[in-house]
Amino acid sequence: MFLYVLMVEKSILQQLCMTINLHMIENLSCVILAGGQSKRMGQDKAFLNFYGKTFIRVIAEKLSKKCSQLIVSANKEEYIYRKELEGIDFDFVKDINPFEGPLNAVSSVSEYIKNDYVFIATCDTPFINENLIDLYLSIIDSYDGVIPIIDGKFQTLNTLYTKKALEKAKEVYKESKSLMSWIRNLNYFVPETKAIKQLDNALLTYKSINTPAQYEEFVIRKI
Repeated sequence: MFLYVLMVEKSILQQLCMTINLHMIENLSCVILAGGQSKRMGQDKAFLNFYGKTFIRVIAEKLSKKCSQLIVSANKEEYIYRKELEGIDFDFVKDINPFEGPLNAVSSVSEYIKNDYVFIATCDTPFINENLIDLYLSIIDSYDGVIPIIDGKFQTLNTLYTKKALEKAKEVYKESKSLMSWIRNLNYFVPETKAIKQLDNALLTYKSINTPAQYEEFVIRKI
């Protein structure tokens, strides 16, 4: 089940987001999923260079400003991430079943979530616009999550859920490894793309960099 958010003026939207952020940052956890195998890239995407920093560092710096708890979900040894993210406070969680996909990761972190709301991010989107978190907090209301649909595709990551939604993920994962199987069990809200574009005009938050060709196109040529 889903609904579409109504459009509002950009200035009003920005003011609303600022107000929501001040009241809800202490009740928000952010998760970075960094446990994939990066097969198409040929190397760990989390540690690719992005203007002198790694993807995961750029994303962690952005998200840590928006939440009271940051979690890194990964499958390598913890010390690697502690070294890379030195100076950033975060909890580290290894997947219960390594390399079994994002729903496995979501299920694995669910018991470590301290807050009512959870923003789940991927490690391959360094252009992520963290201000979308404020928008999504302002519209989640009593829904389980906020799921954008962009170019006909459900954007199940880099978006907001409730802690209760993640608890549902654990149950779904017993029967299926598919994120969409989980989403179909949620009561979610679909924001209008125009509303997202007021904060992220090019929708780069939802542009994953999965291959060397994409890395060349979107990152290397711009450095």
